Amino acid sequence: MDYITQLNLGTAAELAITAALVFCITQAVKTTRIENRHMPWIAMGVGIVAGLASVATTGDTNWASGAIMGLLVGGFTSGLFDGFKGIGG
Repeated sequence: MDYITQLNLGTAAELAITAALVFCITQAVKTTRIENRHMPWIAMGVGIVAGLASVATTGDTNWASGAIMGLLVGGFTSGLFDGFKGIGG
């Protein structure tokens, strides 16, 4: 999640709200019959919506950054970016 902070895509509150929403919703979706290969896409979609919801909740007006932040949080939550852990420290 340091990448999001470094890119200045959202505040700490927005990041916390987005991460909590994405984690809870994707865990609920995992209990359904949806195949695991679809989970990264679902997590990123949920992340975009959660990012926009966090922007609305905190009263911010930077909607594009909130959506991008949510997309990245969804990707991180689903493990999509695990291959990048060795890059950049």
